[in-house]
Amino acid sequence: MGVIYEQVIELFTSLIYIGYPPDVENRNEIHEKLRKHYVSKLPSKLTAIVKFLGEDEWMGGKKLTYVDFIIYDILDFNRVLFDPKHFNAFPTLVSYMRRVEGLKGVKEYLSSEAFQPMPIFGPTALFGNTKDYTPTE
Repeated sequence: MGVIYEQVIELFTSLIYIGYPPDVENRNEIHEKLRKHYVSKLPSKLTAIVKFLGEDEWMGGKKLTYVDFIIYDILDFNRVLFDPKHFNAFPTLVSYMRRVEGLKGVKEYLSSEAFQPMPIFGPTALFGNTKDYTPTE
């Protein structure tokens, strides 16, 4: 399970680089270039996660572990930061995410006023930094 965990953490690290590119004159250009590259690679990254999950219910097989929550979180970041259509081609991931969202405690939290899907990043980020952020391609 360590391999899939590392791949998903790499996705998150990439999101941080996209959101917080170097503070240079062409910062917005760098952000856009990194974002487009990331989106172009997203299907292959999601495919790797689907292959690891296979027919299993959880990343650890039949057993729910903390890794499932980390993976869910990062997948959800991708779902809300980019066009959710990227997930339409991966019904296995959509089902996986629904299973996590249906867990006792998680389901209640997601439907509570305490849950805020945005912002993901702080105010100095170039995306995902406001409550009213809308996904881009």
